[in-house]
Amino acid sequence: MCSICKEILQDFGIEHTEERCPLRNSRYCSNCAQYGHLFQACPGKPIQMFREPAYLEQLIPPTDLKEYGIVSKTAIKYKKPDEPQQLIEIKDDDRVIGAYLQARSIKITKSSTKRNILEQYARLNNKRVIYIR
Repeated sequence: MCSICKEILQDFGIEHTEERCPLRNSRYCSNCAQYGHLFQACPGKPIQMFREPAYLEQLIPPTDLKEYGIVSKTAIKYKKPDEPQQLIEIKDDDRVIGAYLQARSIKITKSSTKRNILEQYARLNNKRVIYIR
């Protein structure tokens, strides 16, 4: 038994390492869409635990989107005064984020990650970041 499944799969008789643990490999993260960990342990965890929809089309079931050929992206404008109204859509890649920041003459410090600097930039400019995978 490994340390991941010894409490849950007590009668599992196959010796294995943590990398080959059947329980670990069955865990699915809804944040990064990968197996091996749960949402709570995701290394790319978003700042907010609850993710609000950014587009009206996210509220329509995928089957209806396909059936009616809906491909648009209509940004949701929140009524709250503290909610940002503009979106920054950017690929979730350090090189792309770095290029975006550099194009806006934003200095990248070694103490902060590029993603944190982008989030800070967005807050200061009343914008909301959406990472595209």
